[in-house]
Amino acid sequence: MSQLKPKRIILHCGLHKTGSTYLQRNFNCKHDALLSQGILYLGPTTFKKQLRGLWKQLHEGKSKKTQILKSSEESLKTLTQLAGQSPERIHTIFISFEAIFGTLRAGLIKTNRQKTSKRDNKSGLYRHSKRRVKRLMKGLEHALGTENIDWDICFASRQRDDFIRSCHIQLIKEGHEITHLSKEEFIETSNFSYAEPSKLIDELDTLKNTRKINILPFSYDHNSDRSEPTVYLNNFINLVLPEQAEQIRSILISETDSKNLHKNINPGISERGLDIARQARPLFTKQEWKLFRKFLEKNFIKST
Repeated sequence: MSQLKPKRIILHCGLHKTGSTYLQRNFNCKHDALLSQGILYLGPTTFKKQLRGLWKQLHEGKSKKTQILKSSEESLKTLTQLAGQSPERIHTIFISFEAIFGTLRAGLIKTNRQKTSKRDNKSGLYRHSKRRVKRLMKGLEHALGTENIDWDICFASRQRDDFIRSCHIQLIKEGHEITHLSKEEFIETSNFSYAEPSKLIDELDTLKNTRKINILPFSYDHNSDRSEPTVYLNNFINLVLPEQAEQIRSILISETDSKNLHKNINPGISERGLDIARQARPLFTKQEWKLFRKFLEKNFIKST
């Protein structure tokens, strides 16, 4: 029988372009210290690479019993290993990953994937948020062997125009085939209706019928300060870990050895940089574009 029996699971689901990467870098670099406080933190890279079966179940909706059983066994083994030498001390699993609700590419770029239903080929950012969260919950419950879990689902929102503009820039930075679209054309052809906070809350509320769920929406604009990134980290800690806020703050913020505390991670790029990206897109392979993106982010950072 597994010694890993958390009472609470926190799902930080983004949204995209709301400072999630900054939070994730700071939590990830203090993984071991968080374990000493009974918190097992999992960021996007850990989730996708070390919990591949669970990610596949979330992302693709695999439902065969043999696949679920294999995924559960692998997930429990990995989670127990990540929990360190005293898995029985872990009372909270904290997962932070924007793609829990969905990816920008799948939601905003039309694709004709042969392995999906016609409905899944429709566009709409976060249109499958409820189904994806439910699949993740089932996968974790199955792996941990219990449904007696308190769930917290938190996500940030942004002022709508800023959110849409940032999503557009992010897709260009990633080298997707939308470089020919102006911001205005992108707005007209993209469906952001499912990403509205009220819509997401209504969708997630229906999951409360069978589980103990607390939904925690919050404003990125009201909780962050561009001139002092730690303001956002501090407010986020107070929101998701209120009972341990003082201890977690001392681990993540009070110490001065973290290079991530005051770093602008995944910065926006200037209009000049966007023009260069549009012209350069046809010239590079997917692998080459990753290097070119670093060049853009280093040399064409958008001024604040």
